[in-house]
Amino acid sequence: MKFKYLVLPLFCIAGSVEAKVARLVTFPIPLFVESKDKGSFLKLANEIASRSKSKFKVDVLTSNKAKLAFSNGKAEGFFPGMDNSVPKDALKSTPFYIRTNFIFYREKRPFKTFKELYGKNVGLTFRYHYPAEIQENSKVKFIYADDDVANMRRLADGTIDAFIVEERSGLRALELSKVQGINYSRENPVSNQDCYFAFRNDEEGQNLLKEFNAVLEQMKSDGSLQKVLKLTEPSVMKSNL
Repeated sequence: MKFKYLVLPLFCIAGSVEAKVARLVTFPIPLFVESKDKGSFLKLANEIASRSKSKFKVDVLTSNKAKLAFSNGKAEGFFPGMDNSVPKDALKSTPFYIRTNFIFYREKRPFKTFKELYGKNVGLTFRYHYPAEIQENSKVKFIYADDDVANMRRLADGTIDAFIVEERSGLRALELSKVQGINYSRENPVSNQDCYFAFRNDEEGQNLLKEFNAVLEQMKSDGSLQKVLKLTEPSVMKSNL
């Protein structure tokens, strides 16, 4: 599945020289990138485009194709970048979101620390980037599902003992799955990962990095960054804040 999302016109105003359009790639993530024009990360990209002099388009690809396009030089930028998902020499923007993972559990069998999961069956979701200290821990038996909703249902029926997932994605999956008796401890996250725009380490990438950083800092200062990110919060999260 491939979507093409053009965030700015390909040409400048009439009579001007055609501007080069940089290509950025991303991949489907519940709430954050749900289609070619839906999701808070895409709204953020659109807002940056409206405030930036650089022209760029965003293609929504599968996770593997997006990473491959960036690493092979077929895309100038990739998002959301995390330290275990982009080449080591990639340029990193100011973080725009912190991905916080939590343990979701059945209310009668709570878990608050990662060590409590040793020897347990724990659900993870394919194609998500979990920190190495979680994903590579041999003391936990990880069982993968295609999506968060499937993991939430497996948790409810006892197939797995716990499910590690990003907070908003987990709450959204809980809503969609319609299962009951599932909870998590918001005071006990198991990991935090900075999310950023990653760019190739070349002249064009450096220019994009400079502009994106300037816009992100501006958006942090005027409150618009948080406003954009809140647009797609699950309803249960909004009611608790």
